[in-house]
Amino acid sequence: MQKSLKVTCGLALCLLMAVLPWMAGPRAEAANSFIEVTVKRGDTLTKLAKKHGVEVAAIQRANRLANPDLIRIGQVLRIPGTPRTVSERPQNEEKAPVPDVPVLKRGQGLGSFMITAYTAGPESTGKHVGEPGYGITSSGQPVNEGVTIAVDPEVIPIGSRVYIEGIGYRIAQDTGSKIKGKRIDLYMNSVAEARAFGVKRNVRVELVE
Repeated sequence: MQKSLKVTCGLALCLLMAVLPWMAGPRAEAANSFIEVTVKRGDTLTKLAKKHGVEVAAIQRANRLANPDLIRIGQVLRIPGTPRTVSERPQNEEKAPVPDVPVLKRGQGLGSFMITAYTAGPESTGKHVGEPGYGITSSGQPVNEGVTIAVDPEVIPIGSRVYIEGIGYRIAQDTGSKIKGKRIDLYMNSVAEARAFGVKRNVRVELVE
């Protein structure tokens, strides 16, 4: 009786061990996601693993490859660890349209101007730091590099915003005894930079607002 019971238990244990891998296999596979890729010329497991962010060993296990160096062109491999099942993108698939780049507001063309540069110091205004009116424009606003320009108010009204080709947007805040007609003086903090700027001729200017 005891011998028969031992034989029965042994048979049951062997059957259970044979069935468990079969039961766990589909569940384990279902828990993972894969994509399928076709091996192309020059592909290696190392390259594919790097491209898809997985380990070489993971691809080897998923495809039961005895030798990871022996893959062939046209072979379909499963890449594990990817949260979706997709095929490789067709070469002729249309790309998403590139959104239009907004165009900056431009304005009325005023023609070509001569552009020069000036500073708040005595070399341009005759005033020194600490003197009344130093660094103050004729509009009452303090000079501001990248913003302030001196203009002829009969050509460009004070307070106007203009676009200077190759330079950008500026605001007419100042005037000058030598700034007449189609001439603009750019304010700069540095005397050296103002002198290096020199004279630019035939520069298009537009009145924005």
